[in-house]
Amino acid sequence: NQAHEHSSDSGARIWMHNNFLIDRTGKMSKSSGEFLRLQTLIDRGFHPLSYRLMCLQAHYRSELEFSWENLLAAQVRLKRMVMGVEKPKPQSNLSGSIEVLITEFTFAVSDDLNTPVALTVFERALGAGAFDDQSLARIKEMGEVLGLPIYDLTREDDLRIRPACATLNEADIKARLAERKAARAAKDFATSDRIRDELTATGVEVMDGDPLGWDWKPVLPPN
Repeated sequence: NQAHEHSSDSGARIWMHNNFLIDRTGKMSKSSGEFLRLQTLIDRGFHPLSYRLMCLQAHYRSELEFSWENLLAAQVRLKRMVMGVEKPKPQSNLSGSIEVLITEFTFAVSDDLNTPVALTVFERALGAGAFDDQSLARIKEMGEVLGLPIYDLTREDDLRIRPACATLNEADIKARLAERKAARAAKDFATSDRIRDELTATGVEVMDGDPLGWDWKPVLPPN
């Protein structure tokens, strides 16, 4: 193969082609003329990093199936990472654990860019315990390699995006959820159900009993 010259400001020296992104609904194709754009996902209430995480969960040589359910699952996984950073942790009692994690992460990335394995190592690092500043900096470097700046998303509102179709802003949504919580506490389930249905109509789905403690998520579009 003939080598191609590159300029110093080309932005990249290595280009890797991912395998195909599959949409089994048939709604995204050349024949239909319909394509999903990143802005479409944002308008639906999904953080762009949720899509990045969904892609990282598959090896770049493998086909990746897109579905709203898969995207929502990736967003939940992203929430868990953020919450792992937010939740105070005791000092790690695993001697040398950061070096072990760095070694495993480096091996995974060097193994034909095995991002699924690298992700699991990164998650273990996030939840392993409190590290000193130098170790924390190295964990942040893992996130930079994956393009996941988790430590920059340290608040719930940094990650949650109100769907473009929602007719309520974030403050209004929280106020309605507070009303619903009060109604449930008073066992006024008729009012509770009415508020839930009204929120659903605005593009916001209430998440009762969510173990992550997030009160709502975007309503998924029909398949």
